Amino acid sequence: MKRALAIALVVLAVTPAWAKKGKGSDDDDDTASEDAGTDDDGDDQDTKKADKDDSGDDDDSGDEDKGDEKAKPEKKAADDEPAKQDLTGHDLGTKKKVTEFEKDRFFVDKVDTSKTENGTLVQGSLSSSSFYYAEAGGAYPGLQAGNNTGPDRMFTELRLQTDFRHIGGGRWEGRIDGRARFVNTPDSMAGTEPNHIQSGFTGQNEYDIRELWLVRNGVRSDVFLGRQYIPDLGGLKIDGMRVDYASSNKLTLIGFGGLYPLRGSRSLSTDYVDLKVPGSLDPAGKFVGSTGFGGAYRTVNAYGSIGGVALVPISSKEQARVYLTSAGYYRAGSKLDFYHFALFDVVGSAGAQLTNLSAGVNGKPTDRLRLTASVNHVDTETLAIQAGAFLNPIDQQPGGATVVQNETFIRRLATNEARASVSAGLGQFQRFQLSTAIAYRQRPAFTVPTGNQTQVTIDDASSVEVWASLVDRHSIKDARIGLEGSRSFGVATIPYQRNEALYLRGYAGHQIKEGRGEWLAEVSYLQATDSASTATCADVNHCYGSANTTIIAVGGELYYRLKADWYTVATLSLGHNTTKAAAAMATDPAVNSLTGFFRIAYRF
Repeated sequence: MKRALAIALVVLAVTPAWAKKGKGSDDDDDTASEDAGTDDDGDDQDTKKADKDDSGDDDDSGDEDKGDEKAKPEKKAADDEPAKQDLTGHDLGTKKKVTEFEKDRFFVDKVDTSKTENGTLVQGSLSSSSFYYAEAGGAYPGLQAGNNTGPDRMFTELRLQTDFRHIGGGRWEGRIDGRARFVNTPDSMAGTEPNHIQSGFTGQNEYDIRELWLVRNGVRSDVFLGRQYIPDLGGLKIDGMRVDYASSNKLTLIGFGGLYPLRGSRSLSTDYVDLKVPGSLDPAGKFVGSTGFGGAYRTVNAYGSIGGVALVPISSKEQARVYLTSAGYYRAGSKLDFYHFALFDVVGSAGAQLTNLSAGVNGKPTDRLRLTASVNHVDTETLAIQAGAFLNPIDQQPGGATVVQNETFIRRLATNEARASVSAGLGQFQRFQLSTAIAYRQRPAFTVPTGNQTQVTIDDASSVEVWASLVDRHSIKDARIGLEGSRSFGVATIPYQRNEALYLRGYAGHQIKEGRGEWLAEVSYLQATDSASTATCADVNHCYGSANTTIIAVGGELYYRLKADWYTVATLSLGHNTTKAAAAMATDPAVNSLTGFFRIAYRF
């Protein structure tokens, strides 16, 4: 990771020289700006015009006052060029006006000053996060040794996010987003593989480059090079090149190509690993290619994108995966919003089918009332060769005989959810907030093959959850006090997640130092009952779990803004977990747990 960051910093450091040199003359996109003319410092008139538009200045007043007749027709030619959408993830650019809502936000884009407008505007943040979890319990009944105490889990993480805007006053920009996470390794028995904590992708140290790219902003075309996300076409991550072409001020065409890192990878060590042919341990190379094309549009009341993507295993017999994707929102006035995300597999090893769908509507009939409704369908979308890199399809005896197939290799198993909610502001100045929601969750039936060539059918599962909340924003001593609770129950053969649960939570919070910080204290109660309430194991549908679990937890959170560019967040909670098995099975001893988290961040 150090080497990658060092190379990136060197590239960014030397970029201004050649970015300026090629500015306005190295591609067809700049022809219009060359025709429009440049001023003494080399900035093209089209850029000047865009800057003035953002600040509200009159574009032509300066030229008319100076009587520069030659500049007028050239200026008009530049005016005919369409404005572009900014799909880099930034907001309104470095010349925007900071709004009242943004001035106190920590993560917000900077604006240019007289020192940066002709050079490089650098912005970013550095944060350190640490997590600790420990639990302790009594001895298991009837055992000479051993207790209900698990290993401590710890990690500490350092993350750097940095943007380089208009490098050297030119057209190039860049971004670095990297992090390093270090975890503890619990003790393991001699002769066994090391234990790994439940953190990250593999439970080991992570050295992650999330984004590392350069972009050249042309008059119509933007060219991205490096590691990047393509949020408008399914949100996939690639190592390669992307080109955005603004066909108008409302429509941008998007095309990309490169390599596709392992889905879910969170470290350079697992981005490209030895892949496996589906259903076997045969090698399938390391690399998957990716390419796609689509478009993104933006109007005053709508934004959306649509396109197609192909993921092609380079050294594998697995069929390439091709999917179509669409996302967007529409604001129908001030009272109604619609949004959606859809991903449909056209070609692939699992055939054609709807893989992901999220759609919803938000309503605001009055200033005091909010209504929401949404549906979600989530399916498997991992290439089989990538899943096979970390899944062992079968267990075998030393002689090679199959014992049991202990993992479902890769299965299309969708879960569905429908949810609706109502929230109302009550009392003077909407002091009270009363909210309720109901959700339906469903997982279909499926079959699992066993080692002796038979199949086991797992029944479908579905549940309904009812949730309610009441908040008093200005209670005793102007504190914010709230109560919430939920109840889930099965409505099919098996409840969703195979249990029914009751959850209650109460909390109180208050600002400190005139809003510079805030504290929150809470207490919660959870009771979960497994769907199989007997100790018999007639089949897999009645042998998955048969226990009643109760968890009582107390905790608190503290947020504090040390200075304008520094903030901290700390949380601490204590839990008491009791599990009672059904029938004559032994009851586990109670477990007490401690969970802590701390983050400190600096922006620059």
